[in-house]
This record gives sequence, structure tokens and C-alpha cells, in this order.
Amino acid sequence: MNRLQTFYGTSIGKKIVVAITGVIMYGFVIGHMLGNLKAFGGATALDQYAEMLREIGKAFLGHGTFLWIARIVLIAAVIGHVTTVILLSRINSASQPTRTIRRRNASTLAAKWMAISGTLVLLFIIIHIAQFTLGWITPHASGTTGFETGMVYSNLWGAFNIWYVALFYVAMMAMVCLHVYHGAWSMMQTFGLDAPDRNALIRGSAAAIAISLFIGFSAVPIAMLTNAISKPPAMDELQSADASAIQIEVIR
Repeated sequence: MNRLQTFYGTSIGKKIVVAITGVIMYGFVIGHMLGNLKAFGGATALDQYAEMLREIGKAFLGHGTFLWIARIVLIAAVIGHVTTVILLSRINSASQPTRTIRRRNASTLAAKWMAISGTLVLLFIIIHIAQFTLGWITPHASGTTGFETGMVYSNLWGAFNIWYVALFYVAMMAMVCLHVYHGAWSMMQTFGLDAPDRNALIRGSAAAIAISLFIGFSAVPIAMLTNAISKPPAMDELQSADASAIQIEVIR
């Protein structure tokens, strides 16, 4: 434990922690985006995928336990990531310039940006879990079913058919992807993989990944808001029931 504390107390130790937690966040973000895109296969495809995730390790851990472990690991990684970035930012601010003042100030501003955006990402994850996992935040468009555990597609549809909810998620995904872009570049520097002859390629690759993630994550709320993909079956049943009730009332 003392060795770990000593290692973390060094600047390089903190940078490695930032890089490792960043890799964990990268893996989760990419996997989550690919899972979300199953919404374009319809309600059954997305709901079955979500249930498959809850079934992982069921025989040993119980239903849904693995998924909660993954969420806790993600939140711990984000907290460790943000905390360490803030510590590095303070170190950079307090240290004497070894290069030009301009280069040092740019580095410090970048670190501060990572700390702010990382904190917003953490808040977004908490809101996301509270809304779509726990059902504590349940805005739903009129004419849609309310929150139901396990009905992922229907829950997303009901929420994203409110324009400001869809806009909030698109805006937050822009924040996440900007953090991903800066984080990827910083991670390459931490591991010593940056070099003048390949920096343009690294930056370009980081930008391409961030843009792809933004498009992938934004596609679902936009498609649901604009009704570009099919309604959940439960919603069709609800609308049919409402229509029948109206006809009966007219006949009376």
C-alpha cells in the first residue's frame, strides 16, 4: 500500500492512473454506443441485448449483479480520473515553467478543461443511471408508456420524444466526446507514444473516434425524436386502446 501511495504521489504515477482510468472509460463508452445502436433493429433487439447483459454471471453473482459491478467500476474510474486530473492541474499551476510560459499555460488550461468536462461526464453518468436504470427521473412524452424496468426501448422512446431531453443527451454526448478527444491525445503523451512525425495521425485518429462516438450516440435520441425508427409495440397497443375507447364513447 505504501508503494502504491508513493507511486501515486509522483507526477508520472498520476498520469498513468489518468491513462488507465481513461482506457476503462473508453472501453465502456465504445461498448455502450454499439449496444445503443441495436435500437435501429427494433424494440426486441435492444431489449434482448439489455437482458443479455443482465444475465452475465447470473449463475455465480445473481441477476444483474455483473452489470452493477461494471457500473460501479465505471463510476470509480471516472472519480479517480477526474480527481487525478484536478491534482495534476494544481501541480502544473504551482510548478515553475521549464519551457515557455505560453506552452505551460496551454497545458494548464487543457488540464483544467479535462477536470471540468470530466466532472460533467460523472454527473451525466449518475443522471443516466437514475433515469434509465433506476427510474428515479421519469420524464415521458404524452401518449407514451411510463418507465418500466427492463423495457429499455420503450423507456428511451418515451424520454427522447421530449425535445429538451433529447437535446440534453445530444449536448452531453458532445461534452463526452470532446473529453474523449482530449483524453486520447493526453493518454498517448503519457505513454510516450507521441512524436512529431506521427502527432498529426494521432490527433486525427482521436478526432475520428470522438466524431464517430458522437454520431453513434446522438443517432438514437434524434431518430426517436423524429420518429425515424419504429415505435415500441407497447405504444401501438396503448394508442389502439385509446382509439377504441374514443370510438366506444362516440357510439354512446
